[in-house]
This record gives sequence, C-alpha cells and structure tokens, in this order.
Amino acid sequence: MKHILRGAALLLIFVCGSLSAQPNLGVERTRYNTLRVSRLDSLRVGGEQGVAAAFAGVCNGRAIVAGGCNFPDVPAKDGGAKVFYDKVFALDYSLGRARWKEVGKLPKPLAYGAAVGVSDGIVCIGGTSDGKTSSRDVFLLSFEGSNVSYKALSALPVGLDQMAAALVGDCVYVAGGQTDGVASQRAFRLKYPAATTWEVLPDLPDGVGRLQPCGVAQNAATEQRFWLFGGFDPATKRTAVGGLSFSPLANAWTTTSPMIVEGDTLALVGAAATASGCGHVLFFGGVNRSVFEQALQSPAADYLAHPKEWYAFAQELLIYQTITDTWTRQFADSLFARAGAALIPTGPRTWLLIDGEEKPGVRSAAVSDVEMGYEASFGALNWAVLIAYLVAMLLLGAYFMRRQKSGDDFFKGGGRIPWWAAGISIFATMLSAITYMSIPAKAYATNWTYYPMQICILLVSFPVIKYYLPFFRRLNVSTAYEYLERRFSYAVRALASVLFIVFMVARMALVLYLPSLAMEAVTGIDISLCIVLMALITIVYCTMGGVEAVVWGDVVQGFILVGGAVLAAVYLVLHTGEGASDFFTIASANDKFRLFEWSFDWRTATFWVVIIGGLANNLISYTSDQTVIQRYLTTKDERSAARGILTNGLLSVVVTIAFFTIGTGLYTFFKTHPAEMDFTMAKTDAIFPFFLMSHLPKGVAGLLIAAIFAATMSTISSNINSVSTAYTMDFYRKRRPSADDRSLLRVARWVGIIAGGIGMGVALLMARFDIQSLLDYFNTLLGLLSGGVGALFLMGIFFPRIGDRAALIGFVAGTLVVFLLNFYTSVNFLLFGAVSIVVSLLVALIVAQFEPKTEPKDGLTWKTLR
Repeated sequence: MKHILRGAALLLIFVCGSLSAQPNLGVERTRYNTLRVSRLDSLRVGGEQGVAAAFAGVCNGRAIVAGGCNFPDVPAKDGGAKVFYDKVFALDYSLGRARWKEVGKLPKPLAYGAAVGVSDGIVCIGGTSDGKTSSRDVFLLSFEGSNVSYKALSALPVGLDQMAAALVGDCVYVAGGQTDGVASQRAFRLKYPAATTWEVLPDLPDGVGRLQPCGVAQNAATEQRFWLFGGFDPATKRTAVGGLSFSPLANAWTTTSPMIVEGDTLALVGAAATASGCGHVLFFGGVNRSVFEQALQSPAADYLAHPKEWYAFAQELLIYQTITDTWTRQFADSLFARAGAALIPTGPRTWLLIDGEEKPGVRSAAVSDVEMGYEASFGALNWAVLIAYLVAMLLLGAYFMRRQKSGDDFFKGGGRIPWWAAGISIFATMLSAITYMSIPAKAYATNWTYYPMQICILLVSFPVIKYYLPFFRRLNVSTAYEYLERRFSYAVRALASVLFIVFMVARMALVLYLPSLAMEAVTGIDISLCIVLMALITIVYCTMGGVEAVVWGDVVQGFILVGGAVLAAVYLVLHTGEGASDFFTIASANDKFRLFEWSFDWRTATFWVVIIGGLANNLISYTSDQTVIQRYLTTKDERSAARGILTNGLLSVVVTIAFFTIGTGLYTFFKTHPAEMDFTMAKTDAIFPFFLMSHLPKGVAGLLIAAIFAATMSTISSNINSVSTAYTMDFYRKRRPSADDRSLLRVARWVGIIAGGIGMGVALLMARFDIQSLLDYFNTLLGLLSGGVGALFLMGIFFPRIGDRAALIGFVAGTLVVFLLNFYTSVNFLLFGAVSIVVSLLVALIVAQFEPKTEPKDGLTWKTLR
C-alpha cells in the first residue's frame, strides 16, 4: 500500500505540473475570450458574386448552401434584375482542401426562406421565387448516398418569407417575416418529425412587423426557448430594437432588454445569429440602424451607389446573454460586415459565415471560418495549492489505515467519532460538488426558490432523531438495511441495498463529473483526465483509512468548503458595480431574492412543490441512505448522534445562505460586467468556477478550486465507504457468516475499488451527455431510485400491519408510478420522492388488508420500541 500511495502522489504531481501550461488559441482576444477568423474557398453562384438569403445547414456531415439570390448581370444600382437560384452546394474536402461543389438542385428557385438543421437533414421553410409571392412549402433536404433528396413536409398555414426559424427540442419554430408583401406577426410550431400540421402560436406581442429578424434556440433560466431578435417593420419604417423569447412551458412571449451598448441603439436586420455555449447568442453582421432607417423613411435616388464603407454594416460581434439579459460588442472584423449571410455551426465553438451582401445589391463571395474559445491558465501557484491539498488527503488515508484493528474500525470508526465531527461529516457528505457548484448556478439562473429545501433538512431532523435514530442505534445494525431484514425479510433488505448501491454509483458519477467539468472549463485540461485523477485519489485514501479517514477528511473539507463559500460571496457582493448597494439594488430589481413562487403549477418549482419535495427528499436521505446513517453509528452513544444530526441541520440552513448569495452575486456581477464572461461556456454549472479562475487572485482561486475538489472527495469517499459497507454486510457476510475481520476488510476494500471504478466509468460516459443542471438531475435520480426505499422504512417503523409481501408490492408500485411520471408527464422532479412514498405506502396498506394479520417482533416498530 505504501508503494501505491507513493506512486499516486508522484503521478498527481507529474500530471498536474505537465498540464499547467496551456496553448495559446486564437489571433484576437479579450481578457477572457479568443477569436480566430480565416478564409476558406469562396462560393460564387451565377458569376463572380456569392448569394444572399440562402438555405444553409449541415447535412450528413457536410456544410450545405442552397438557393439564394443575387444580381449576376446588371448591378442593382443600375436597375439590374434579381435572380433566384435552385442550385445546391456542398463544401467538399476530398481534394485535400475545402472547395465548394454543386451537388444538386432545389425543387424550384428560392431565397429568403428559413432553414433548420435536424438529425436527418435540413428543414427548408417558405421563401420566395420572385420577391413577391411567399411560399408555403416545407421540405427536408437530405442525402441518399451522394445524391441530394427531398421529402415534402407539412406546408405552412400561410406563405412566409424573410422570417426566422429554429429547432427547440423536437419542435421547429417559425415567426416574423411577411406574407405576399404584408408583414406578419404570426408564429407557428411543428413537432418534428411526428406532427403532420403546424400549431398556431400566440402572435408576436408588440404588434409590429419583423422582416429579416434573427431566430435561434438557446437556454433561458429553466428551459430552452425560441428567441427572435431584431427585424424591421415596413409600416412604421423602423427597426425593432429588442428581442422576444417564446417559452414552451408558459406558451407565451416575453421581451428582452433593448439592444443598447455603450449608449448606441443597434439594429439586427439581415444579421446572422447562432447560439454559443449554454447562454449566449452571437450576431454576425447586419445593417447600420441609422443608415437603414434613413433609407426606409427618406429613400434617396443614389442610395445604392455609395461605397460599401458608407453603409457601415456591423463589423463587431454583438453578443446577448440570456440569463442576465445583457448586450455587449466584441471582436471587430471586416469579414463580419455582411447582411443576409448564411451561418452554419460546424462544432461547439466553430461556425462558417458564407456570402451575403457586402453592400445593398452587391453579394460577397467570401467564406469565413470562425472559431471562438476561452484561454484558460491555472497557474503554478494555483497548482501548488491544489496539489498540496490532494497529497494531504492521501496522507490522511495512510494515517488512519495504521489505526485499523478490526472490521468495526473500518465500518464504524470504533465508535470514536465525536458528535460534532459526525455532524460536520454528514453536512460535508451531503454538501457535494453538486451543492457547491449547482446551487450557485441555479440561483444565478433563477432565484432563491430552492432555499426552503435547506430549511426542510432542519425540520426533518426532529422526527429522524425521535423516531428513526433509536432503531439504528439500539438494534446495533451494521447497515440501515439490516433493519429491513429483521422487520420484513432478507429479500426486502437485499432489494433496498441493491438500489442504494446503484444510486450511490450514479451519485459518484455525478459528483465526479461536475468538478471535472469545472476544471476543464477553467484550466483547459481534458475532462476525462480530470475524472480519472479525482477518482483514483479518492479511491486510494478512502479505501485505506475506512470511515474514520472519511469522517476526519470531511471535517477538514467542511472547513475549506464553508470558508471558500463565504469568501466568494463577500467578494461578489463587494465587486458588483459600485459595491454592496448595487448588489442589493440590481438583485432586488430583477427579483433574484424571491423565496416562493405562489402558484399551483406542478410543473415548476413553486412553493408547495419545493416544500413537499424538500420534506420528502430529505426524509428519504436521512432515514434510508447508508451514507448518512453510517454516521449515526460512529458516535459513542445515541445522544451524541442526535446532536450530530442537529448540527448538520443548522449548518445546512445557515451555510447554504452563502451559496445562494454566491449565485445572486454571479448574476449581479456579470450583469454589470457582461464582457467578462466566457461566451462559449458549455454548462451553466461551470459559472462559479469560471468566476473563481478569472477574477480571484492566484492562490486564492486555487484554494477555492480545492474546495470544489473537497466537496467532491468528501461525497465520493463517503459513497465508496458506504457501498463497501452495504455490500460486505448485506451480501458477503450473509453468504459467509463465519468470515473473520480480515476477510471482511479485504472484501470491503476491493468493493470500494470496484465501486469507485464503476462510478468513474459512468462519469466518463456522462461527460458526453447534455445535462444543463446537475442539481435538477440529482434530485430526479433521488426521487426515482430512493423514494421507494424511504417508504420501506416508513412502513416498517410506523405500520405494523404491513408485512413483507405487502411492502414489496407497495415498493414496486411506487417506483413504477414515478418512472411513468418522469417519462410521460411534466410533473416536477421534486415531487417524485413524495409521490413514490405516498403511492408505496397506500398500495402496501391496501394489500395488507387481504393478508393474514401478523405482529412484528418486539422492538421492530415504533409501538414496540424499547
């Protein structure tokens, strides 16, 4: 084991040190972001010009541009005729470099429609063939082998051109534009590919036309929405100076803040838009507002005759943040100054900007490859702090390994843990990286409506101490599930233990994934390497030292967690705008301190959903989770265990205020500093570590990143130790009751290694998933996998009439119901635990009425507890 410890420490230092230097990406940069723009092969259609207003997207891995229009012969300024095209081009890499190749034709010439990328091709919507008549046609452009093919889809209710569209979830949204020359305020939605007709949505709320707007799908605070920006109204001859977002959940439109940056009111007409990361929208090009409105209101005979510089098309990227509702401009480039260009996402941070107008009537043939990034630099001092912390955890495991003399030492710490340490350990265990990062991220995106769940922890402490703790202490159980065997049967014990182990492995994966995501975001280190490194270190120290190493590690980590959170919260409050007064003013004005959503909507985090869900989920965790219950057994007596539980409840109520303050502070800080965000941040959960790395001093940032690691390692180590205990005592010892302490320790350590390895593997798979809020995801898993187990303990302690058969049937019924709710309804995930408990209990009580009446043994129900 000494060799393993020494090797792990050396590997840690070598890997971390070798990765501290990061490559310099991009040719243009701000303090936090980089941008690289390069030219590709030009796309010319019908002569030397490119096209504008074409369909574009990615199909079968190939960039596609179809249709569009230009003035190929006589220039527009000389009265030339606009030509509409049916040609389809693909970017071909087969010749060693990217070149455009004509690959087919549209069913007819079209331009000014909208294109939406789907899994099997590009949905092409509407448009016009002559500039007068709007098309209702909708078709799927795809490839069959090397040939372009078309499939007719449900036609629009009305013809539309110069509108915008986007794919939100599995629905194609369309809004704005015009119908046969008359501006439209209508909006439609088509569920793809299942629906055969378009659903009519509420009209645009401002009552003005929006021709040539931008449409994009991007996340809001709690859902993905359809966003519609800019455009112009031919009736009022003015541009729209704001945007709209459509909420699928509320089935309603809301308005954004106006497009004002540094006092300039901007326009988005003919611009190209794309989602970037988890909460930004980028806008390329578009007209100059004052020049364009002047032309609309007072047309001049020589309007088309000026050089392109006179029209002042936008050269800077306009960037919108959907959570903070703020605008900023960054990265000027003359290649961006186009209108009606096609914009194709080719990767998470890369796009192709193709053709478009370089001035009215003149098409550009330029194709630009754009890549945006974030330059991460962790720094030697931060690495030193982090490495010192991780090595200390390895040494802690080695120290407690020497103190182990029996299985009781490994599983219960020999009863040597003081009550205050047990309380801090419970707190640190439940305060995982999910809490440390996801609560600030949730409060940043929404408000404080999740905070009452922390109060529920304290409220649940009292019935836990009075009704549950005595059973685990007085029966002297090794695991929580041993009680279920004594009360019901071994089948019930085994089922509950298996579900616990599955849930713990899933939880390990979650809390390994989250800080690794943070480290990738702020240092640039590959997320897979972060996961492996974190998992191996935690497995080594917790399997060496047993529960005593875990508990005392939790104590150290708990102080780091709380200190780091308080420090970050104070810094954010003091550095918002002019200071604390701006923090409170901005947060209050944007309703960021809201504690309750007074509504009976069961789909969102309303007051009653949070309270019911909080009580149920915490009751489940504190009465059926071996990770927590094992702490009850490490103290010297029942009174000490009770004080530990209350300590955890009080810490949860008080300390969590700091995490919600951090989230609100992140909102107010970045609302006042919109240019200082990572424009490509992939997950909202990374917002807090990004802030730590980008704004706090070196060393301090490393300490707080170490706090995130502390939160992770605290939870992972507890999970590994509890899984080891559950398997060893509930399964291995059941099969081999005569096994000695040495055998039990060996099995427990191997199970810990295997369980940690499986958790690491699942975390590596999760790195490929698109999970926007791990706090929500974790609570979903808790309700699905643990609600029925919590119900079993409730049945056993308070309902002596329920036998083992009724308990099993009730458990199956409750678990089945919540899985059906998850897959087939919009019931909020916070209610899953409560629903599972109630259904399980009711079904078990009903089944028990048809079974012979039996009385449990003395001491196994609350009525007979001694």
